[in-house]
Amino acid sequence: MFEVNQLAVGGFDQNFSYVVHDTESGECLVIDPCGDTEMIRAALEKYPDRVPKYILLTHGHNDHVSGLKQVRGFFPAPTVCHPTCRIASDLALEHGTKLPFGKSYIEALFTPGHAVSSICWLLGNRSAVFTGDTLFIGCCGYCDPEVMFRTMRDILFPLPDEAVVYSGHDYGEVPADTLGHQKQVNPYLRIDGLAEFKKAVRDL
Repeated sequence: MFEVNQLAVGGFDQNFSYVVHDTESGECLVIDPCGDTEMIRAALEKYPDRVPKYILLTHGHNDHVSGLKQVRGFFPAPTVCHPTCRIASDLALEHGTKLPFGKSYIEALFTPGHAVSSICWLLGNRSAVFTGDTLFIGCCGYCDPEVMFRTMRDILFPLPDEAVVYSGHDYGEVPADTLGHQKQVNPYLRIDGLAEFKKAVRDL
């Protein structure tokens, strides 16, 4: 079973970092280490059985990686991102790569649009997807509209409705939501035409 800790670490603009713990193996991973890294440390210390597994990046923008050096100091795990990411990493993964995590895995979904290097991370039981600045609650990230439209329609929309969306910033009415509900209320997921999508993202 996976436990997700959503951490309102502040940072550049209401950033979230995440600590995910596999209750059976004790393995832990950190997603987007930034902002108040002592909050990340405290979340990890809740698990005396913790086994550092990965530090996962959704993309290389500074507000999402500002705490990477500090977190690596107390959480010695390989840093993982997309090959196009500007951050020095230990592993660079392409779309669909599955990293072992506990008795399951976490899957890299290449989701360009906000950044060339954007990855969303999908838990193996498909209970949660960590979307960085690709998909927010009620919105999406500033983007290349043509690329983001394909990402929304081809990669994110087909994911299961029950998956919980955990984004990179606290911009929504709620901090997290099911993808199924977002498909109903998030206009950037509902739009099915590129011209309309381009018009909508002008307001981002």
